[in-house]
Amino acid sequence: MHEWEYRKIDLNDLPHKAKDIDLLNDAGAKGWEVVTIASNAIAYLKRQVGRPSSTHARSSRSKVAQTSSSGAGGK
Repeated sequence: MHEWEYRKIDLNDLPHKAKDIDLLNDAGAKGWEVVTIASNAIAYLKRQVGRPSSTHARSSRSKVAQTSSSGAGGK
């Protein structure tokens, strides 16, 4: 069975001129896959633990959600 790590990005917190699609493309280049974007503009992403990142490997991997801004996360 695969193990996953999770992340959420609050698209509302982006600077006014930032493009959300560019941010999501950058995350995709690092191995993140969008699971869903909620109606409140929160993007939920996942990536497989142990799979090497295309840009650089992280020294430690977390199975707990990471957030782009607030530090508290879900599953």
